[in-house]
Amino acid sequence: MKKLITAVIIILSFTQVTFSQLKVGSKGIYAGLGYSLVFFTNTDVTNVYSSFDFRKNSIKSEINPFVGYQPSKNLAFEFSPGFLYSNTGANDGFYYSQSGLSSENYFYYPRNAFLLAIPLNLKVKIFPFAKSSSGAASGLFFSAAGGPMMIREEYDNDVYSDKNMAYPLFFKTVSNTVWTGNFQASFGYSSQSVLAYGFEIGYRFVPLSVDRKYPLISSLAGNMNSVILSIKIGYSF
Repeated sequence: MKKLITAVIIILSFTQVTFSQLKVGSKGIYAGLGYSLVFFTNTDVTNVYSSFDFRKNSIKSEINPFVGYQPSKNLAFEFSPGFLYSNTGANDGFYYSQSGLSSENYFYYPRNAFLLAIPLNLKVKIFPFAKSSSGAASGLFFSAAGGPMMIREEYDNDVYSDKNMAYPLFFKTVSNTVWTGNFQASFGYSSQSVLAYGFEIGYRFVPLSVDRKYPLISSLAGNMNSVILSIKIGYSF
């Protein structure tokens, strides 16, 4: 047992020394993957897409692959798309009448609400302490990102005369795809090593046009803004 413990300590010590000697890749090119928790801040959106849906064991999350180039210690550029998928039940419904075409105002309750959102963002990261510090502070950064964003929704709606939902009048499935823009401001940390890890907290602005063409949140809400918490791993070449 003592020999085994000694061997483990030696291996861990060697591993720590090895990783402490890893430096940022000489080419300045890096790539990796992030996982983000998404918290929508518009109540119209959270009524349909709550951050945590324990009925279906669903958490609003996003996968973020990224590839970037860091020409200097203080600056980096990234292509950072995202893939947010959700298939959940709504917490509440909404009243809907198609703008300009109908005076009938029914209450729609989504039994199944499908969401696919794909932001295609370019990001700029600034490391303000990279040159003045060789410690952990050198990995702190501020970032700004923006680009087009696709939003695909599909609801299976039970339609009622009012919010009391005494009995359904009819059933209706509706789907639509919209394109909009998005902008994200973030603060985070990235370890300055070949095998890197990091975290990021940001706020994403996603404006929507309230055209009321469809009984879908992307047609009814003014925005789909959100707070985003991310963890990331990467490799520098």
